[in-house]
Amino acid sequence: MDVDQSFLPTPSPVKAAIFEGFVRQNLAESEIDVTSGMKQFIKSNYGFPTDSSTEFVYADSTQALFNRLVLCCINEGGTLCFPAGSNGSYVSAAKFLKANIMSIPTDSGTGFKLTGSLLDGALQAVNKPWVYISGPTINPTGLLYSSKEMETILTTCSKFGARVVIDTSVSGLEYNIEGWGGWDLEPTLSKLNSSRGQSFCVSLLGGLSLKILSGALKFGFLALNHPLLVDTLHSFPGLSKPHSTVRYAIKKLLGLNERKSELRVAVAEQSKNLQSRCQRLKETLEKCGWDVLEPQGGISMVAKPSAYLNKAIKIRHSPKDDGKATGTYEVNLDDSVIREAMVKSTGLCINSGSWTGIPGYCRFTFALEESDFKRALDCITKFKDVIDN
Repeated sequence: MDVDQSFLPTPSPVKAAIFEGFVRQNLAESEIDVTSGMKQFIKSNYGFPTDSSTEFVYADSTQALFNRLVLCCINEGGTLCFPAGSNGSYVSAAKFLKANIMSIPTDSGTGFKLTGSLLDGALQAVNKPWVYISGPTINPTGLLYSSKEMETILTTCSKFGARVVIDTSVSGLEYNIEGWGGWDLEPTLSKLNSSRGQSFCVSLLGGLSLKILSGALKFGFLALNHPLLVDTLHSFPGLSKPHSTVRYAIKKLLGLNERKSELRVAVAEQSKNLQSRCQRLKETLEKCGWDVLEPQGGISMVAKPSAYLNKAIKIRHSPKDDGKATGTYEVNLDDSVIREAMVKSTGLCINSGSWTGIPGYCRFTFALEESDFKRALDCITKFKDVIDN
């Protein structure tokens, strides 16, 4: 339950698009050009404005594109600002690339969301800030930013001339959406862009694996509206681009997504499935003494093992090279050992607070195959039994 990936069944329209992409020969450029479809996709889903100057960059993963943005930040001498409660893989990548990083504290009262007031206080002393935002669906909490919340955040970023990276890669399968209303960023960005300083800009990063259920296709996109940033990003070599067969399939799926189709029915069904999974996982965790922050979308949730903290547990040492066990040792459960204790006592992998960036809160992903999901629930129950005994 620690993987940023959906293992839910691939619907037939996606399989058909993939198959057609592989059997076709001598594809014309017009058949694999996804840019017009991408412009419509980000306008329909996020209200993100594009024009003739907007540059779209494609790669075989969103991680690769994020890494390029980190290099751009380093090249400018900027500081990459992550809200506490962000994608731990991206934070680790930025650290590996030796970027200047700052964590923006978040508050449990707002579900560990970034707010305008928190951001304003954090950016006061930051030179050349780059602000990372996961949304509309937040990784790892699964909560949603509203358009109004984003207006406040982006207005604050504009005040400090920040470069903003909005990561949409876990968005597209929202389910607890009463009163949400979706996103329309265009009015806010149009207003801010007309009065901004030269440094403020907003880039949209993402993939399509959740929104059009294209998990079998490795595809990431980045929409840029700042010429200098475009030039800097293209100065770094080695970006692996999606194969023509992948782009062909993506183009087909983007077309299906814009009209009533079997694909849209499948997306709605998977959203309902995830909502059911979310409820089952929440109930199991709460019965076992975890405090759950209930998500509104996406494939993960966070929870705090309140009933277990500071309790002693005996776990086995890792086997020696000959495979023989080496006895047990005792630890007191806290944020630093909860992942190790869980995996060694039950075999279940989760992300601890060191990954989520939220002290004490672990992340559980639940877009698993049904049999794996059931086993994961059993492991959570087994962990409670191990501690109780």
